[in-house]
Amino acid sequence: MRRFLDILVLADLHAAYPGGMGRVTPDAAPYLGAPLLIRKAVNRLRHEGVDIGLIIVLGDLVEEGGAPAAEATLAELAAELKKPGAPVLAVPGNHDGDPARMARLCDSPPGLHAIGGYGFLVFHDAWGEGDACTRSVAGLALPAAVAAARPDLPLVALQHNPLHPPIEDAYPYIPLNGEAIRAGYRDARLLLSLSGHYHAGQAAHALDGVAYCTAPALCETPFRFAHVRLRDREVKVTFHALRTDVAGLVDVHCHTEYAYCRSSVAADLDIGISRALGLSGVCLTEHAFQLYFPNDEAWSWRWQSDPGLLAKARREGGGRMPEYRRFAFARRGEFVRLGLEVDLCTNGRLLLAEEDREGWDFLVGAIHSIPELPWDKPTQSEAERLFMRDAERLLRHPIAVLAHPFRFFSRSSLIQPTHLYRPVARLLAAAGVAAEVNCHVYRTDAAFVAECLAQGVKIALATDAHDLVEVGELAPHLAVLRAAGARNEDLPRVLFRPA
Repeated sequence: MRRFLDILVLADLHAAYPGGMGRVTPDAAPYLGAPLLIRKAVNRLRHEGVDIGLIIVLGDLVEEGGAPAAEATLAELAAELKKPGAPVLAVPGNHDGDPARMARLCDSPPGLHAIGGYGFLVFHDAWGEGDACTRSVAGLALPAAVAAARPDLPLVALQHNPLHPPIEDAYPYIPLNGEAIRAGYRDARLLLSLSGHYHAGQAAHALDGVAYCTAPALCETPFRFAHVRLRDREVKVTFHALRTDVAGLVDVHCHTEYAYCRSSVAADLDIGISRALGLSGVCLTEHAFQLYFPNDEAWSWRWQSDPGLLAKARREGGGRMPEYRRFAFARRGEFVRLGLEVDLCTNGRLLLAEEDREGWDFLVGAIHSIPELPWDKPTQSEAERLFMRDAERLLRHPIAVLAHPFRFFSRSSLIQPTHLYRPVARLLAAAGVAAEVNCHVYRTDAAFVAECLAQGVKIALATDAHDLVEVGELAPHLAVLRAAGARNEDLPRVLFRPA
């Protein structure tokens, strides 16, 4: 039987209960709580095309497991871990309190769990004075017993404390009977041993035929986690960091609480998360059409073909635009720039009042809707013709960035017109306008980005974040750039940055 399993491995979240102290990196603590870190780790693997078959948490989900409010925090984390729909296995850590509570909330009692053709051994070890860890006699006997009873299952051990290599520290990271534990793993021919507790983590390595890995702490910058891929008896472990180590990255397109289409973004959180994840700047870039009109009218798209609606909005005070300008400009600074996402009307003009054109750091032009194209039965050829017409019209205006190029086609259930990549890239080059790499509900094709690079078009990195899980997450965008042939050393030359 061929086996294959992708596993998300998290360790040491050290979440705070309400009113209590956690251990998330202090400058990130107000913005990156443990539930959001979990969601971001899941999101990262999904962007990489990983179908998560199992989520493992290696202890210390909370900082103070004995506190009265800790159970509610553990329950919240357990619920978050279960949202992706994959099985969850969690081992208790020395901070988590009652191990039976952990087993109940995460449906992972100690012992054998058969998942995806593999056997996972969950250990509940004990801690004594000074956090010294010891495995019970029954725990020591478990690998041999399971190996004898289930020779069909390659076995993976899960525990909180690391087992190998040695750690030079006065603190007792490795269990007191670690040598006996490792001997049991060797004799039972375990495939893999996974641990947490040691926040720096330890890369996967082999000892006596067993692979050992210590997952790094999710709670501390750079907010790392592990992806384990099992293929038969082959083990591959990759560490990921949510905080980027690439200097100079700016998100040019991040939404705020003023977007009707948002789920959870908010400007102050956007700014804090972007800082914590290592960005050099973030641009609050809001939809103009959603600022001028009430929700229902905005989504009717009638304003595209009826210029009287903007005139009416101006007579009545400009909708929420004046309020948003005050809100956004109060946050503008060295780290924060302001964009405005603007659309075309059918007369070829931008939906943007004269009094609202000044003050923005840049405009982002977008093609969301083409009124002349039937929504119910758009034809490919007509969509392509009208798209090129509107792209040319849009680029006659003083926009600096073209938003989510070609997303219009996927949103309209049409074929991506790859033959238009070069003509659009040439239009952008002639106009001096940057192209977005955008991974929100759509992923910009690397082939289009390669055409842009060949034409000397700047590339704008855009989370287009509507949910906090997207904020500051530029790893997928960098992957697109790499696939297009750009290296990290090329980024200062090819990336668009607002002045």
